[in-house]
Amino acid sequence: MDRSIYLQYQEAWDSLFSIGKPRTFNPGEIIYMQGDRDMGLVVLREGQIKNCVYFCSGLEKTVTILEAPAVSGETALIDDGVCLNSAQAVTKADVIIIPSQEALEFLESHPKIMMLLLKSYARKIRGIQLQAESTMFKVQQKLARMLINFRSYGIFCEGNEANLAITHEVLAGFLGATRPKVTEALNAFVDAGYIAKSRGYITIVDHEGLRHLYE
Repeated sequence: MDRSIYLQYQEAWDSLFSIGKPRTFNPGEIIYMQGDRDMGLVVLREGQIKNCVYFCSGLEKTVTILEAPAVSGETALIDDGVCLNSAQAVTKADVIIIPSQEALEFLESHPKIMMLLLKSYARKIRGIQLQAESTMFKVQQKLARMLINFRSYGIFCEGNEANLAITHEVLAGFLGATRPKVTEALNAFVDAGYIAKSRGYITIVDHEGLRHLYE
């Protein structure tokens, strides 16, 4: 999450960190699965997690990547339904799991924290909308749009507007494409002078060139 949002609501985050049950998940471990019920509110204190959807075909679609501090599982908490997606640790992740009833009572008595939750939820929805709008694009167009809109696409982690901290595998998960297809598209962008690549990072060199691919 944007560090400025954390500082703006630091007291609210600290309140959330003080309740619930602390758990630690190693990279790749599942925190909860889509379809789970009454998971409660998951508050990420340290590390990164991703929200994703698994399909019967074996395909995985990443929805968001969250960096601490962040919350997950709020949809099922609010509407008392099942979890719409899964949560998986990307790095070692320290989380606080707050039971549903306790979380709801806490939110009702702490309007600042409720506002924090709504802000987080709104950012996720905007990212999902951008992803949905790209559904009919080809892989290169999807990838170009994602790189240009990196901060709004549901990737809430380190990096800046020019240097994006992300791997080919994570990009493939977001785009619903295979890793070789993403690598092929990235190499084409390098050859065209749109981006430069280094281990774990992508540097955007020509914003207008990328934007021209999908507009």
